[in-house]
Amino acid sequence: MVERLLRPHNDMLSFPDHVLISFYRLPRHLILNLVEELRPALERPTRRHGALPVVMQVTNALRFFAKGDFQTEVASLSSVSQPCISKNLMEVTKAICSLAPNYIQFPRGEELQRIKQDFVRQSGMPGVIGLVDGSLFPIKAPSGPTEPAYVCRKGYHAINVQAIGDQNMVIRHLVAKWPGSIHDSFVFNTSGINAYLSEGRASGWLLGDSGYPLKPYLMTPVMNEQTDAERRYNAAHKRCRSRQERLYGVWKGRWRCHDMSGGYLQYSPEKVVMFVKATAVLHNICRMANLPDPEHIPAMVEDEEEGHDDGAQTGRTARNNLIARYFTR
Repeated sequence: MVERLLRPHNDMLSFPDHVLISFYRLPRHLILNLVEELRPALERPTRRHGALPVVMQVTNALRFFAKGDFQTEVASLSSVSQPCISKNLMEVTKAICSLAPNYIQFPRGEELQRIKQDFVRQSGMPGVIGLVDGSLFPIKAPSGPTEPAYVCRKGYHAINVQAIGDQNMVIRHLVAKWPGSIHDSFVFNTSGINAYLSEGRASGWLLGDSGYPLKPYLMTPVMNEQTDAERRYNAAHKRCRSRQERLYGVWKGRWRCHDMSGGYLQYSPEKVVMFVKATAVLHNICRMANLPDPEHIPAMVEDEEEGHDDGAQTGRTARNNLIARYFTR
């Protein structure tokens, strides 16, 4: 049987990098690197049944992530049918998610020490091994009895995503599975990283806002600060934690399928979770390659969830010791 040949299409990789970045958010060499990493999962032995070249599969998916375009718009740009784009998008997304263990890794050993040193230089806050925060990723209203659980405190449907970022805004740990109504503290308390840190397997602490529980390995702001030392601690805490807010802004600003300005993703929560994991990998690829941040970064100043300052005694003792040692003059 004669194999069906795809009709000719423009070789977008022949364009200069600034054009490729505007379309796909990656320059040519990073697109080609990603294509080679994904080739074992995506390449088909023949071109029958509409199989696309791997480079075309990857660029179509990147275009969708970058612009939040509906599949029909991506299809019209690449001269490929919408059903083919739909199938291709999920295959590429799954393949990128499989790269997560290579690109999203919690630091250890000497790298952990370098991160602590960099945080001190940047913000004056000692002992910091990462910044934890949650962010709402909007979705369309799902059907079924679980729909109310996805309504977040701001009134729209969302996934509550928890990421831990380092001093360079690289994502070091990711939890993407909970509906938008779930509190940040619950997401953290049930996460693998909470169990890992509670076992004392990393020296130092995360920084989180007042919506998180105070623990020896998770420092939160002092509510109702009373002393100059507490005020200095809170100022350094806020200065340091602002990088996590920018991380989310850069992530959503580059991959605009997640930004509300691009419209709500018209997919099930399960598929949106996969998109979140895939774009987290892509975000880290961009950060590790030192690509410039996107020009337009959406404001990520979200209202902190209602918190409290009554952590366990071990958490209060650790924070009091930190303040006394480093912020009392």
